[in-house]
Amino acid sequence: MPSKLSLISDDYGRAGRLGRVHVVVAPEDQPPFSINAIAVEEDTHLLLSSEGAIDEPKETFAELVSAAAERQPETPGSVLVRKAEPLEFLAIVHDIDCEPTWCEAWIASAINGIVEEAEWRQLEAIGMPLLGTRHGHIEGRRVALWLARCLSRARFRHLKRIWIVAPPGSETELMWVLRNEFGARR
Repeated sequence: MPSKLSLISDDYGRAGRLGRVHVVVAPEDQPPFSINAIAVEEDTHLLLSSEGAIDEPKETFAELVSAAAERQPETPGSVLVRKAEPLEFLAIVHDIDCEPTWCEAWIASAINGIVEEAEWRQLEAIGMPLLGTRHGHIEGRRVALWLARCLSRARFRHLKRIWIVAPPGSETELMWVLRNEFGARR
């Protein structure tokens, strides 16, 4: 008599469909598919994503200080695009002049902005870290809730796959949060 058991994919706990989009929760060193863009956690002064190597400036010290004083900070919650391969979506979710440096509304706004930017650029696949968790002390589950809320409201035409970049070992729990919150909002 043939077995009535069937094999369940080990991806079930970390992957699934949320509406029209295939979502995979995976660590940074295990990308599940190629992406067109990756979101990067950033602050209003664009310091967090700056490169570590500093070249000798061509300007004088006084010119550098003057330019820094004149530069306006970016708006919290906004998203900037940096040309790279893949594209980088700089999510402005921190203001180093504030304590705490982050705000829930900024993170939610940046998540919405990333999805809108991806759709506007007609991208099919993006990577999205749990914004605010790298440089802020936010629980990943909270960010997953905000992400699910955004995805439940979005109308996707081009975006097909989202890789949620998460700490190793948290994939199943975060996917569970995403599924439950997304399902509750549908």
